[in-house]
Amino acid sequence: MARVEGISKQIISENSTELTLGICSIVKEKEALSLSEFTDVLFDPINIIFVIIISILAFLDVKTGKDFKGQIVSVGVLGTFVGIFIGLQGFNPADIVNSVNEILVGLKTAFFTSIVGMGVATILSITQTLKGNTENK
Repeated sequence: MARVEGISKQIISENSTELTLGICSIVKEKEALSLSEFTDVLFDPINIIFVIIISILAFLDVKTGKDFKGQIVSVGVLGTFVGIFIGLQGFNPADIVNSVNEILVGLKTAFFTSIVGMGVATILSITQTLKGNTENK
């Protein structure tokens, strides 16, 4: 048994039903939920709206030949601010511990929309550069 300052054998015996050695059961449970959490973010109505807007702009970029990559990134950044705003709506400074979940829900939207916007703009940029290099040869 490892010795930890301030934790006696008595404290361990009094709390033995609450103590676990090895991988925490909460961590195991969290790993199992990761796919469902990802799909929750993916199918969140706000995220779907931002994905549709970004998809329309990407389609217009490809079909018209006009550059919409800046607007695509801007929509992703707008989603970031919307997500942060949503998270802050449920934040209560008097009860920070119970407010953290609300902020994290908003941050999921914030990061998701930024990733989609920047990712789509980057993919468009790379494919158009490669296409331009192929046409110039």
